[in-house]
Amino acid sequence: MARILFMGTPDYARRILEAIQSDRDEFLVVTKPDMPVGRHRRLTPSPVAEWSGSHGLPVLKPGRLKDARADWESFQPDWILTAAFGRILPRWALELPRYGAYNLHASLLPRWRGPNPIAWAIRCGDAVTGVTLMRMDEGVDTGPVVSQVELALGPHETTGHMTTRLADAAADLWLRAAAAAVGRLPEVPQPSEGVTHAPKFDPAESRLDWNLPAERIDAWVRSMTPEPGAYTMLGSERIKILQTSVSGVAVGDPPGTARLEGTEWRVASGGTKSVLVSAIQPAGRRPMAPADFARGRRGETAWRLT
Repeated sequence: MARILFMGTPDYARRILEAIQSDRDEFLVVTKPDMPVGRHRRLTPSPVAEWSGSHGLPVLKPGRLKDARADWESFQPDWILTAAFGRILPRWALELPRYGAYNLHASLLPRWRGPNPIAWAIRCGDAVTGVTLMRMDEGVDTGPVVSQVELALGPHETTGHMTTRLADAAADLWLRAAAAAVGRLPEVPQPSEGVTHAPKFDPAESRLDWNLPAERIDAWVRSMTPEPGAYTMLGSERIKILQTSVSGVAVGDPPGTARLEGTEWRVASGGTKSVLVSAIQPAGRRPMAPADFARGRRGETAWRLT
């Protein structure tokens, strides 16, 4: 039996924990404190905290990592395993486990170091992405690599869909490494070439720029689906863009001009192709097709999105 100090916060981490948790090992789970969510700012546990609590795993939610030090030391972990925890561990934590502290990072390091690797891979049109199992050091995703798994990144992938695929791959990567481990895992340094960074998106980036080529607009939407969500403005009305694709049919309208085509909007871009928008969500309303939105605006044949 191994004692695993698991640290993670979002659904990516929750899915990994669910896959690797078993009665063979003892787990102590660490996640971020409950955060205010929604219009009413209700304190809500992280996906990892919610799942762990409902499955009887002990959960710590330290405001400061040093506040949990005594609990971690008392647990005497064999491994620390993190997945999108969202905090850099201090040296005392890295040196605590018997066999080492490791991270399941959702990219092929050293590409896309940082907190937002899946979305940046989609936004930049990467053909492949993957998961890296690495031993942590005091840098941001700079530690040596134990193993990697590569996944194709298709032209219609969203961040939500890729998060699920990568979490499943990450869990399998850890289980295979742990099963073969005899003490500390073998590792190689990350290459110095090919380093890129994946910061969190600026809130202003959620607003679409229709002057961009259609391919970049589509990738932009998919990188922000389901969260934080891309949007556009129709006059003073904010409209979330939920689903898009690229069409080879060019239109002569100015960028941002939307015309109804079947149930979809065909929107002119700044390139030689157009964007098909198949699902939207006007502010305060349910998701719908553009055709449903158009029924409430009879007589209009084109809409200017900005």
